[in-house]
Amino acid sequence: MYDKMYVRGICIQDGKILLEKVKGKYQLPGGMVIQDEFLKEALIRNFLTKYGIHIQVRRGRVYDVNTKPLEYVYMVKTNDTIIDPSLEWITLERFAKIPFYQEVIREAMLKHMPSEQEIEDVILIENAN
Repeated sequence: MYDKMYVRGICIQDGKILLEKVKGKYQLPGGMVIQDEFLKEALIRNFLTKYGIHIQVRRGRVYDVNTKPLEYVYMVKTNDTIIDPSLEWITLERFAKIPFYQEVIREAMLKHMPSEQEIEDVILIENAN
């Protein structure tokens, strides 16, 4: 078991990805998983409490990279207006060039960046319950 686990979300809209800027570097928004918390619920909680954003989460993992601390990444969607000053919409072209905390995650994402259509398709399927 890892001492710390984090869960982060990929939110892509209009050819831009939502990133959090911390101390001059960017990272995917999200946060720490609390003990015995499901990953999806942890991501929803982190987006709401940290940024005031309601999200829908893709069921499966997009990237599961073996980093320490362990990082899980899911595709997410929101219809909320982004007002948190630590969050920025960055073009996908610029994403490849900016200072980024989780380099191994960025490398995996650049090999297969999910399209807006892929995100939409999966979320629509999940919400069809």
